[in-house]
Amino acid sequence: MKTILVDNELGVMSYFEDRAKEFSYITIAGKFTESRTALKYVQENKVALVILNVHMPEMDGIELGKRMREINPEILLIYVSEKEEFVMEAFRMRAVTYLLKPYADEDVDYAFESAYLLSKRNHKHIYARTFGYFDLFIDGKPVMFKSAKAKELLALLIDRQGGFVDSDQIIATLWHDRPKDEATQSLCSKLCKTLNKELKKYGIEELLISYRSNRSINLDMFSCDLYDMLDGNEEAKKLYYGEYLMDYDWAEYRNYSLSKFI
Repeated sequence: MKTILVDNELGVMSYFEDRAKEFSYITIAGKFTESRTALKYVQENKVALVILNVHMPEMDGIELGKRMREINPEILLIYVSEKEEFVMEAFRMRAVTYLLKPYADEDVDYAFESAYLLSKRNHKHIYARTFGYFDLFIDGKPVMFKSAKAKELLALLIDRQGGFVDSDQIIATLWHDRPKDEATQSLCSKLCKTLNKELKKYGIEELLISYRSNRSINLDMFSCDLYDMLDGNEEAKKLYYGEYLMDYDWAEYRNYSLSKFI
């Protein structure tokens, strides 16, 4: 994580620089004693994390953080202060944490670890769109499925939110008009292999979790509008217009239950 330090006290920055050496995923790319110089650096460079003092001269840390977020909405902020007076403003900005002096090494280490976990969450490059018609995107580009049925199976697994789905459940959902016999069991087995091949073409086969005749989805690998809305994300709610997985009849019940969110 490319990190910069913004503080008018050199000793404070030296401390954070020393602590950061304990974490292989954090790289201190710059130290700044002036807010405007730090802001210019963020304009010209991709920065993942900023550790900044709330009480900066010229431009305070809260305002500086807001301006940095305008440039890079995903930038993570760790605030440092001797007083609690701006703690609510910091958390309204969804800062990683607000460290009050004097802080213990354990507090700083926890802040670094929290920032790292948040950065991983922010940078999931796979996105599943379930509102409206179903699609899967990698870095903003849609995955083109050759098998419509394999795509439907993926939609079903995403709808189950990480729960395992066995062969009988897959057959009952995707082939509800066919008998549950040896032929459909074979069809289901082939479909699971087809989905794995389709995902493997894009290098994301680990998205599919298989255990005997059970299938699930790796929740750590992707973000999803449905999951975001269920987590209370207001922006995700704005994306929902009463339509969910419109391609599939079996999704109607879920769509009805989602209506309470709007």
